[in-house]
Amino acid sequence: MWINAVKRAAAGSTSKVWKPSQHDRLCSAHFISGKKSDDSLAPDFVPSVFSFTSSPRKRKAEVTLQRFQRRQNFSKLKEDSKPSHEEAKGLTGKEVHEAGNCSDMENELPSESDSDTLSITSDMLDYEQGANVALDKDCKYLREQNHHLNDNLSKLSLTENAFQNDEKDTREIASQRIHVERVIGLLRNKYTMLQDTHPLTMLQSDDSGLTCLDKCVRVACALVNMCPSVVPFD
Repeated sequence: MWINAVKRAAAGSTSKVWKPSQHDRLCSAHFISGKKSDDSLAPDFVPSVFSFTSSPRKRKAEVTLQRFQRRQNFSKLKEDSKPSHEEAKGLTGKEVHEAGNCSDMENELPSESDSDTLSITSDMLDYEQGANVALDKDCKYLREQNHHLNDNLSKLSLTENAFQNDEKDTREIASQRIHVERVIGLLRNKYTMLQDTHPLTMLQSDDSGLTCLDKCVRVACALVNMCPSVVPFD
């Protein structure tokens, strides 16, 4: 609409297109951010907020402006980090030539014109070194946790070689597994509802933290415990 407005002919003329002068003013309320932007890609390059603009369109325009600002900030941050990163590489004290030889640069003092750049890049280098140290600590901690979990998993897993040196423990665990399977089979045969599938509504928990299916299983187990045991005690 604003573009169509500026294309209108000037007052008293049918051919000359109206052009705003330096004395023309436009209310800042017509812009999303409250001021005009000189960037032709910005949403506030032209006014887009008017009295007849609906609230959904205003909110959509605000979201568009925020997205544009984030994109601009990211691009600026990316551009600013490039020279700092390149300068930080030169502060390591060594220069690698094409032949693979290293020459010491610690004795070369920077000129006065490079003092500002050296100060900025030194701060950047300190930040990168601190970030690398923190990252190394996190990686070391995660590596230790991974080894610890792998050790626990190896101890708890019933692998083929888990009890190769303890035949007695192997037989006890095998006998206990048989008894557990007997009790589960008795429970499922007495209460056939435990053999069927159930709707997801039975998995909703109440204030006690138990689901309806948990309560059914508990009651069934309590009733089975009152029956004669299938596990011999001799």
